Amino acid sequence: MKRNKLNIFAVLFLAACAAVSLGTDTAFAYDDFGRMVHHIESTYHVHRSNRFVLGCAGLVVKFWHVGGVKNLKVAMFEDQHFALRENDGRIDEIASHAIENGWQPMVRSFSRRSGEHNYVLVRQEGKDLKMLILNLEPNEANVVQVKVDPEKLEKFMDDNVGNHRAHHGDAASDVQSMVMSFR
Repeated sequence: MKRNKLNIFAVLFLAACAAVSLGTDTAFAYDDFGRMVHHIESTYHVHRSNRFVLGCAGLVVKFWHVGGVKNLKVAMFEDQHFALRENDGRIDEIASHAIENGWQPMVRSFSRRSGEHNYVLVRQEGKDLKMLILNLEPNEANVVQVKVDPEKLEKFMDDNVGNHRAHHGDAASDVQSMVMSFR
């Protein structure tokens, strides 16, 4: 009799877990990085490259916050075939899902010469800045999501980039002003 109760409990527990994970109001439904990666994989029938190495890099960043970076997710698709056009609705669909979830578009570009599409989306989360970057080229794609503490990034840039401004122009100050505008 104890064994039957245990089996029934196990079946009910698994059914409840499945129902929660399939619901649209769960945290998994709002993972825009995962949605973009899945959309690229299913639409273009491609697979990620260097998945283990990039996962390890994300784990290292999670514990060692270099330059104020708190979280890093990267998906690379190398040596693939993406049939890209200027008015490719599939790419716009990928970015529109993220915009619906509160991301603000910062950059959207298309190069007729190379066929490259670029999207940079940003979102404020408390005192942190989250960036979602999508880059699609005819033979590769990259999706990057990074969460940064702007104050620590500014300090990191002051300590490490400040001495090189004379050699590299004002690019560092442009990045610093962008970080300051999101505070």
